[in-house]
This record gives sequence, structure tokens and C-alpha cells, in this order.
Amino acid sequence: MSTLTIVMIAAVFCYPVVSAVILKLTERTRDELADVVRGMLVDPTISEEHKVLISSMVDDVFDWRFMAFASVVFPFVAISRRAETEITPVDRAFFKREDSSRLVRLHMRSVMAASPIFTLVFLLTSGAALLIRFLLSFGMVMVSLVWADTIKNVSPSAGPHHLRRVAAG
Repeated sequence: MSTLTIVMIAAVFCYPVVSAVILKLTERTRDELADVVRGMLVDPTISEEHKVLISSMVDDVFDWRFMAFASVVFPFVAISRRAETEITPVDRAFFKREDSSRLVRLHMRSVMAASPIFTLVFLLTSGAALLIRFLLSFGMVMVSLVWADTIKNVSPSAGPHHLRRVAAG
């Protein structure tokens, strides 16, 4: 038997055990999530639309598919900067609330525990996407600065001679 075959067989048999252990270790997280959700669902300052979102987050807690989809969607949202333009001011205010921030953190821990394999995939894909976004953002700033300096050196009307003439008169 090859080493790869042995590793694959061990992974197949160990994964359910590891998953069960992780779920057991995060039981308190899900209990805390349930407490936060109960409080938020009776809060009259939270809109019905946000209460529907909160309820759907509870449905995700044991669903392994959430992390599978998040592994694909999160990188695209991060790179495209969609969240910066698509999230409304009302949603921004809602997610800035202390209880909402806590809910998001607990939800993330819970869904990650539900699917350790896809959590690893998510960490790899989201990490790569965030790195690409950082490099693109930093790169665009550098391109803009270099281009501005190039304009000053190349364009006849933007050169130092033109700027002195404009200043003089």
C-alpha cells in the first residue's frame, strides 16, 4: 500500500471523529449564539428584515454547505469590493451594533466548526483573495502616484516651466 493510500484511508476514518470533537468543543459558542439571537429577535429596535437575516443565520449553524459556498463567494466579494458598494447605510449601522458584531463572530465560529474541511478551503481562498485585494489596492495607489509623476515629467503643459508661468501670472 502506498503512503498516499494510507493517508487517504486515515483521513476518511479520522474526519468524522475530528468533526465531532470540534462540534463538541464549540457547543458553548452555539449556546451563546442562541442567547444572542433570542435577545435580538425580541428587540423592537431591530427591523423585520434584519430579524429574517438573524433567523437564517441560525439555520446555517450545522450546515456544512455554508462554508463550501463561502469558500467560493467570499473571495469574489473581497476582490470585487462589492461589499463596499452593496451594503446599505442601514445595514452598516445594524452590523456596527455590539450585539450584531457578536452575532457575526459567533456565527462564523459555528459554521466553521460545522465543516472543518471547507473551513480550511475557506481560509486558503479568502486569505489569497484578501492578499490579492491588498496588492491591487496598494498597486493602484502606486500606479496612480507613478503616473502623476510621469505626467509632470512628460506633459509639456504640466512640466515645471508651465507651473512657474502659471504661478507668475
